[in-house]
Amino acid sequence: MLGYNLLKRISFVFFVFVILFCKNSPIETSIVIERIQAASSAEGTNPINVFISGKFWKPETSLDGITIFFSNGSKWNQAGTTDGRAYFNEISIECQEKKGYVAFYKDGSYATNFDCTKENRLKVKSNGVHVIYLLPEAGNGIETVSFFKNGNKLDVLYPEPVIGQVTASSTLPNYPAYSLFDGSVDFVWVEGTKNDGVGESVEVELEDPIGLSGMEIFNGYQRLDSLFHKNGAVTEILVSNDSESFKIPVANKQGGQRIFFPKTLFGKKFTFTILKVRTGKTWKDTVIAEIIFLGEKGKRFTVLDKNVNQFKHTILSKTKNTILSGVVDKAYFADMAEGRLDYVFRSNGSFVIWKDDLSEKRVLDGNWVFLEATPGEAKIKIFGRDHKVVTQSLDSNSPYSETTEEKSTLIFSDTLTVKKVGNRIQMIGKKVQIPN
Repeated sequence: MLGYNLLKRISFVFFVFVILFCKNSPIETSIVIERIQAASSAEGTNPINVFISGKFWKPETSLDGITIFFSNGSKWNQAGTTDGRAYFNEISIECQEKKGYVAFYKDGSYATNFDCTKENRLKVKSNGVHVIYLLPEAGNGIETVSFFKNGNKLDVLYPEPVIGQVTASSTLPNYPAYSLFDGSVDFVWVEGTKNDGVGESVEVELEDPIGLSGMEIFNGYQRLDSLFHKNGAVTEILVSNDSESFKIPVANKQGGQRIFFPKTLFGKKFTFTILKVRTGKTWKDTVIAEIIFLGEKGKRFTVLDKNVNQFKHTILSKTKNTILSGVVDKAYFADMAEGRLDYVFRSNGSFVIWKDDLSEKRVLDGNWVFLEATPGEAKIKIFGRDHKVVTQSLDSNSPYSETTEEKSTLIFSDTLTVKKVGNRIQMIGKKVQIPN
């Protein structure tokens, strides 16, 4: 009898252990947002708002949408290369204004249009979704994005926005430190020394304290494979909160990597100092593309830097009462005799130009820099990618009805002279010509 009671107790303890420690974490069955980026955001809105009740995101121009990258929830606590996939078979989108549509792209290809006047779910066929792109018609806003699997609404774990300031010991012009938290691996921080950047650092100072247990990092310049190797990448970082510090190895490879710290650091201020690098084949510049902070119990954080708005306001101030005031944050759609050319130059320093002529379609995107401007003429410098695109089926009025073909992607730079010819804007450079 004693042996039977002892066996029952052991069985009960084992059952409790299984319940407490072996069941799936809620994160494992959630949609985990790796990062989210918007080409532009109207004042007071943020793309992460689509997951926050009572808030919304709205673009500054009708050419701009949001891109959502996923991470595999079942592997949220595994260090190493991140698995950028989520598993759902339905999605719903609630628009700010109940009119028009949102173009829905999945993993680089157009899927369908979501009707903003209806409350329904779109079926999604996929064995794991890496990325979706949402483009509202006519600059409409998006209030909520929800995901479902087998009829059940899934919880969403997203990078919680924390207000702070990101500064660096040195910075190459036009590659600011706050780019580390903009959701895009295309816009990066580059240290600004003449050597390979060993000893340079990034400091993140937050308004409220957090527990920092690790980070996901996109190392090096990840816009193109060639740029990754031409520029340097970090291989070891010193992480500190002023009272404690430790060295962290970083893999010299593209894509996201998840790193957990030996212990959680608590505080408002964290410093990341470069200790070792892999030197670039062409330039000594060392680059970090993106960082997501990891907290305790699976929490994720991104930093909303005050300098971002200061940069935009500086651009708007410089272009005020000049010819560029009619260009910045304005979407232009132009039908030409041999095709069409659409473009937008944003106050956050980015741009996109869509060229569609008889021979091929190309998209140019990257950064632009203010050089000089008067009411009648201006000069700006642009640099970025020029890629061939492959047409997908979509509303013919949308310039985003294509996917890029990286094998024909070129890196370019140009200086454009901006003039007004009649009632139209003309931009002329050696490579890029935007006629009136």
